[in-house]
Amino acid sequence: MTTQANELAVDVRGLRKRYGDVTAVDGIDLGIGRGEVFGLLGPNGAGKSTTVEILQGHRGRDAGEVSVLGTDPANGTRAWRSRVGIVWQDESAPAELTVR
Repeated sequence: MTTQANELAVDVRGLRKRYGDVTAVDGIDLGIGRGEVFGLLGPNGAGKSTTVEILQGHRGRDAGEVSVLGTDPANGTRAWRSRVGIVWQDESAPAELTVR
C-alpha cells in the first residue's frame, strides 16, 4: 500500500478478478482521498460493478491489495460495513438483507 494510506479512504494496488477465461478487472491501481467524490465510468463489461463489489467486501479478488477505511474488505466486520455507504445499482434489495 502507499505511504499515504492513512490519508486515503480507498487504496487499491494491482486488483485483479477473473471469471473463468474472462478477465473482469486487470491490475487496477486506485487511490481515493478522504472526502473526495469519485466515480467509475466505462462500458458494460469493463469491471466497474466487480470492482465496487470487491471494495464493499461482497466479492473476493484473485490478486492485489485493497484497503477501504483502513481495512481489507475481505476481512470487514459488521462495524466496518456500517461505516461504508452503499447505494445499490437497482431498486431490488439484495437477498442477504433482512428486516433484522
